[in-house]
Amino acid sequence: MAPDPRRRRRVTPAATAATIIVLGLGAAGPVAARAATSPRHPSAVPAAARLAAAPQTPKPSEKELRKRLDDLNTEAEKLTEQYNKTRVELGKAVKAERAAAKTAADLEAQAAPAREQLGRMAAASYMNGSPETAFGSGHGTDGLTDSAYLAQTRAASVAGLQAKIDQANRAKAAAAARTAQVQHAAEQSEAARKTAKSKVDEVTKQLDKLTITHVKDPKTGLSATIKGSGLPARMVRKALTKLGSPYVWAAAGPTTFDCSGLVVWAYAQVGKPGLPHYTGDLFAMGSKVGKGSLRSGDLVYFGGDLHHMGIYLGGGKYLHAPQTGDVVKISNLSDRSDYAGANRIS
Repeated sequence: MAPDPRRRRRVTPAATAATIIVLGLGAAGPVAARAATSPRHPSAVPAAARLAAAPQTPKPSEKELRKRLDDLNTEAEKLTEQYNKTRVELGKAVKAERAAAKTAADLEAQAAPAREQLGRMAAASYMNGSPETAFGSGHGTDGLTDSAYLAQTRAASVAGLQAKIDQANRAKAAAAARTAQVQHAAEQSEAARKTAKSKVDEVTKQLDKLTITHVKDPKTGLSATIKGSGLPARMVRKALTKLGSPYVWAAAGPTTFDCSGLVVWAYAQVGKPGLPHYTGDLFAMGSKVGKGSLRSGDLVYFGGDLHHMGIYLGGGKYLHAPQTGDVVKISNLSDRSDYAGANRIS
């Protein structure tokens, strides 16, 4: 039998949904592809990559650091002097406070017996009811009895002392307030000085990192690292240029040296000429340095009579011109049993 043209084919909902999904996927495909090939949004770039791409701040040069260090040192010197001033003022304020307190205490001690005697007289008069305390019954001045006149005199004396005591106590309070004020100023000044010093230390560390020198002595095979940018460190770098130069007694360069002559010559090259060519006089200069605090450029001395000296390099090594027949060289400080001390000349 022929199919009835009126009967239509039924499409299930599931089939319709599947068709929509397929069509949807087909339409979305090119969009997804375009999205995949388009540039990423900046927020999608990893933070580390963005930081790496960002321009880096250039590190300051040695010249810039030296200029900054000079400025900070000037600031630190001003703050140090301000601190010194407040310390002097604090000493004066404390001294004035002590003097005022002593004056008040002395007056109190002076008034105490008069107060006590006046109290006894008043008590006796009250207890006895003596008519001598009345006006006109004795031979005292202005019609007062002798005892009444004496009491009045004592009272006036105590009142005068009390006025002085009150004045001294006010002076003591004012001096104490001044001491507290100056103490506060001194603490603020000290804090500012420490802050400035920490800035100086930080810039010095940065500068030192730019000025590290490695050297090896071809004669002894010993190596040393010189750190620092101050005058002593610059001096020792100059002295190291004379490695291998012959020792000659009493010579101070430029081609031959004795132990103190090497130091005198090296300092002259960095702007400090005229140092004494004698270990004893050199040892008396600058500031003394403990063996555990040695830095590049410190001067080290040997023997009870300071008959020899050298220049500390670092890492337990020192540079020196030893003796006739030898040359300027690097040696181990531990090899010397006659170490006598060290100083720093800046």
